[in-house]
Amino acid sequence: MSEPKVTLAPSNPKFSFDNGPMVVDLRTPGKGLSELGGGIIRFDSGGSTDPWRLPYEEIIYVIAGELTLHIDGGETISVPAGEVVTIGKGAKVVYEGAPGTQGFFALTPADWHKTYPHGLPDAEI
Repeated sequence: MSEPKVTLAPSNPKFSFDNGPMVVDLRTPGKGLSELGGGIIRFDSGGSTDPWRLPYEEIIYVIAGELTLHIDGGETISVPAGEVVTIGKGAKVVYEGAPGTQGFFALTPADWHKTYPHGLPDAEI
């Protein structure tokens, strides 16, 4: 029997982890997607992550609150609820969220958390 082409992707504690004050809730593992990954990020109490050099391209839709991205080189971008931000491969970013900030992210590859558990090393840029 073939795998369903359309499935719900509910939260599963097995695929959630903390990145400093940001909770990353992967929604696509085990859902039959081999290329596209996605999920929810949350800043329940607010705060900033450690710097992360993206080994992929990423898009984030801010659902609630305000997400601030601090980009290597000094640029800061504030993204209010209802807006979308794109981040290119190789960007070094600190994610900062006000308390209650939530966003939906999508990126490739779907298994980024296994392939690049610590981000992209500076030497690979």
